[in-house]
Amino acid sequence: MKKKDNYVNQELFDISIEDFDALDGVHEFSDKYKNNKEKLLKEYHKSVYKHPVKKYKKAAVAAAVLLIVSAPVITNAATGGEFFNRIWGSEGKAGYSEPYSEYVHDDEKGTSYKITYPKSEYEDIAPGKAEELIGSNISYNPVDVKIGGTKLSVMSFVHDGNAAVAEFTLEKKGGVDALDYNKSYNRSKGADFSGKADFYFNFDEYGGKIFVDIDKSSKDKLYCYYYMTCQYQDNTDSVNLNIEKYPCTRDELYAADDVKYKEYMEQSEKNVISVPVKSKANKTVFSSKKNGTAEVSPLSIKIDMKKGLGLSKEEAYDPYNAYYVSINYKNGKKYIVHEHEMDGIHQCNTEIDNASYACGDTDDNLTFVFNRLVDTGNIKSVTVNETEYTLKQ
Repeated sequence: MKKKDNYVNQELFDISIEDFDALDGVHEFSDKYKNNKEKLLKEYHKSVYKHPVKKYKKAAVAAAVLLIVSAPVITNAATGGEFFNRIWGSEGKAGYSEPYSEYVHDDEKGTSYKITYPKSEYEDIAPGKAEELIGSNISYNPVDVKIGGTKLSVMSFVHDGNAAVAEFTLEKKGGVDALDYNKSYNRSKGADFSGKADFYFNFDEYGGKIFVDIDKSSKDKLYCYYYMTCQYQDNTDSVNLNIEKYPCTRDELYAADDVKYKEYMEQSEKNVISVPVKSKANKTVFSSKKNGTAEVSPLSIKIDMKKGLGLSKEEAYDPYNAYYVSINYKNGKKYIVHEHEMDGIHQCNTEIDNASYACGDTDDNLTFVFNRLVDTGNIKSVTVNETEYTLKQ
């Protein structure tokens, strides 16, 4: 089966562990992809093996990582919907809608690659309806952490057991230098931790893409939305925010020889901060004639790619094989979550990516995090490729 050359994201030479196998990062398992993944995983396992500390320590008060107690805030719905429509709507998304192409230079080979980003469509929602769908599932208990000279504030968190969305800010006097970001990053892999950063953080069991709200942000303060997928998250009271604070910059850390690298890691501080969360957003299960399932919540859809679509395990693990995903409403309208051409199988005039993040897992499932809030009570059916899923009785 021939796949479109211009659909492959050729940023493999500049990609993180979290980006591998993600639909908005890499779209097919080319030889270059496999080679780069193998090299990256070797470096990753090498760093893990060298790591002298196997578990994070709970943070109380440390010199480099300081937890700041904050009072709960009033729901952002009172702002007339800006909160919901910045995270799940069109606010701050100007210039992202139409397909866009750019050239990326491969320094190693001295060549350039053309990357074409598909069309993205955004849909605002009335604050009252947003509150009805997920208002009771959003935690508005800010967690403020001082990491060296940077303040990290997790402002809100919502999840459904398959996916999550977190709102956070980064502040630093003189300019935030912890992330590399721009509009192209927002369209593709999301913001990266920069070489100038002297720390790293992530949420336990979650991996995803950071969107920086450039319109709202300033040099000294970044407003960010973290769209994530999850496979094994069970705790409904809190999630762990893992923080690594290094005695050097990330550039210095990864450029160090083995001896110096070990020394840096031994001097690093590792902390776990508990971020409060509320109950999971409800999911509705749709099934196909072959007993495949699609779990849909207002936040995401999780599709059984193997049983539902009849794919092999290798095919099910490759997100490229989901070439058309649509939420079909009772009033006849459709929310096309994702669509791309598949030579000899599926053609479309315009390729569309209306997912904030997507990732497959080892259990043959593919999860799309929506770029809007979905009213599950008004869904008639779900279409994945040529397979229709209806409400499970």
